[in-house]
Amino acid sequence: MTTLVPIVATPSAEADTGRSARASVRVSAQVPVQDDAFYRTPEQLLDGPHGSVIRSRPLRGDAAYDGARNWLVLYRSVTPQGEPVAVSGTVAIPHGRAPKGGWPVISWLHGTTGVADVCTPSRDSADHPTHEYLQVMHTTVQRWVDRGYAVVATDYQGLGTDGPHGYLVGEAEGRAAADMVRAAHRLPGAAGQLSTEWIAAGHSQGGHAAVFAADVAPRWTPELPVTGVVALAPGSQLSGFVQQIRNVPLRGITGFLPLIIRGVETTGVSSEGLLTPEADRLMAHAEDRCVGQLNAADSWGALSTDQVFRQSADFSAFDRAMAENEPGRLAPSVPVFLAQGDSDTTVLPAWTRALTSQLTANGVDVTSETYAGVDHRGVIAASYEDATAWMGGLRGQH
Repeated sequence: MTTLVPIVATPSAEADTGRSARASVRVSAQVPVQDDAFYRTPEQLLDGPHGSVIRSRPLRGDAAYDGARNWLVLYRSVTPQGEPVAVSGTVAIPHGRAPKGGWPVISWLHGTTGVADVCTPSRDSADHPTHEYLQVMHTTVQRWVDRGYAVVATDYQGLGTDGPHGYLVGEAEGRAAADMVRAAHRLPGAAGQLSTEWIAAGHSQGGHAAVFAADVAPRWTPELPVTGVVALAPGSQLSGFVQQIRNVPLRGITGFLPLIIRGVETTGVSSEGLLTPEADRLMAHAEDRCVGQLNAADSWGALSTDQVFRQSADFSAFDRAMAENEPGRLAPSVPVFLAQGDSDTTVLPAWTRALTSQLTANGVDVTSETYAGVDHRGVIAASYEDATAWMGGLRGQH
């Protein structure tokens, strides 16, 4: 991970598994035996209210949290284009008696892993391609579970499930986050265990998603009010980023570009004619490699940013789509906590300073903290105490 691209870590479009995969799944809401089957949903099971549960099962392994009841959940959501989709995610509810009003809820939003099914966070295991990063997040989120927070965590639309993933597409992220909270409330045995209020929190792409979740939720899941946003090194300043890098020979960040391209494609903008022949050939790698593998020398890491885009390409439609997904244009009605490491070379400190200014100018109550000597991943642990105290203050207001 390096400089200059206004994003963080997370996935994009995945290959649709097609009719044959759908046909292999029995038309039943019962939990299939095989892991891959759990994530596949026949069209007949997509009908139903967004946020309703398609299937669930107990979750064990590296994606589960100690001291909690853990579920793997498949639930219904809707794309920004109005298409019903199945989304996967996890739910962790602390053991013991819930406090009055239910366990406080965090909707945790992960950073970039990749767009292929194998990159899905709820599938985390020792041999997961992004295991190291997922466990960095897991360690800090575990501390919130230990403190009595219930944590729900969406995989996002199209990551692990059928259909493309809208990488850095805010409306898709926000709907997935809000519907994950609604689905948690509808799990068998969860009734009365969870507070109706929740906090949207995430890292990198997940920080981008958290700001959008606070914007989306009041109209999408109005019965479940968001009370605040915790955005750690959030992706921002997306507008015009291609113009910034297309002629600059940067290396180390090109693995993010196919994810961004796939994300923009889900908004209806074609990438045809934008890429050099070599970059166009490498787009197929996004379907079976995670972000670290995409940055490797046998993939997108072999290219510098000035070798990706055609010089004559028209990026006007692409840039408009990116601008639509800029969190700095939003004005969520709840307080926002922003955290940034000053040694971050993936999401630059200047971008988060700009986001702070943009949200403040929009009338948002923003608390912004910068941590000396802290890099992109390090901000997750470095901000824990401040973020936790800030969230506790929100609870004290209700």
